[in-house]
Amino acid sequence: MQVRILVLAVTVICQFLMELTVGRMFFAPSLVPLILVYLSENYEKMWAVGGAFWSGLCLDFLLHQPPGSSSLALLAGLYAAKAFSKLSSGEGKGYLLSMTAIAVIVSDTLFILVASRPLGSGFNSVLLLVIPRAILTVIIGVLFLTVIEWISDMRSRKVIG
Repeated sequence: MQVRILVLAVTVICQFLMELTVGRMFFAPSLVPLILVYLSENYEKMWAVGGAFWSGLCLDFLLHQPPGSSSLALLAGLYAAKAFSKLSSGEGKGYLLSMTAIAVIVSDTLFILVASRPLGSGFNSVLLLVIPRAILTVIIGVLFLTVIEWISDMRSRKVIG
């Protein structure tokens, strides 16, 4: 449990650093929904709610956004991903990546609408920001899931051998 909390904390810090560096020039991938989808599907379901709330709140304070806007967006994104998972009967990489893409699209769209001032004024730039972030997140997700699968294979060979 402590390892998963540490992974989420490191993910929030990496997301913060990428928003400050890469996000100013290009599109930073949205790592937090990727990790939350992975944790909630492979471990306890509480990661979808508790992890989204606390990581979103931390990101809001770090990035000087309205408190709760990232939490609300992440919760909505993970709820949409969970609704997709109830409709589909998939599993594996494609299933997790499609859930991640849905979570990123919904959470980024809602965040842009909620965090923009005046409220809802950022709707013009939604497609220009959300789609590239979702694509980058899926690419990072493929790499992440491949590394996780490789580590899991290494562990199973070590136990068997």
